[in-house]
Amino acid sequence: MRSEIIAGMLVLVSALAAARGVRTLGRGARDARPLEVVRGLRGLVIAFATAAFAAGLLLDLVGLIVLGAVFLGEELYETGVLALIIRSGERAPADGASSSSARR
Repeated sequence: MRSEIIAGMLVLVSALAAARGVRTLGRGARDARPLEVVRGLRGLVIAFATAAFAAGLLLDLVGLIVLGAVFLGEELYETGVLALIIRSGERAPADGASSSSARR
């Protein structure tokens, strides 16, 4: 009984994360904002992982729980690195412009 309640809560979290991820991804793609696209993808990854956790609890399959955990960890690492690369690229022109004007 307790696992069904937890699985239901995970399904709710998954639906909310998917809705927010799709909204953020769409806004990022529409406005050409790469960090918003990454945040949207991260929301969809969280939705998939929590759905896998819920299915693993309901079906009593440890493999689905492990799959969800490994997928979540790998994708969060990957999108985190991607976000760092995007942020460093966005800051570089601003830093370069201020340092070149300070040299003159």
